Amino acid sequence: MSKEKYNIEKLPFFQSFVPNSPTKAVIDIQEFHLWLERVQHMDFLSNAEERERYDAYKELENVHALDLKDAMNEW
Repeated sequence: MSKEKYNIEKLPFFQSFVPNSPTKAVIDIQEFHLWLERVQHMDFLSNAEERERYDAYKELENVHALDLKDAMNEW
């Protein structure tokens, strides 16, 4: 399965990069919301998934590692 990758500069809501920061961009919020409405192939996390992700990052910050073998058995 391959997914196309896009540079943010080519998206309609992109304005510019923040000076001296190639990883932060200035965007047109109204155009961004319109773009989100048009995009049909994008999945967003549910509230439960967001909480699980938050909890997982907190565990990592507290040096709790995931035992992959146990996790695979739970699936």
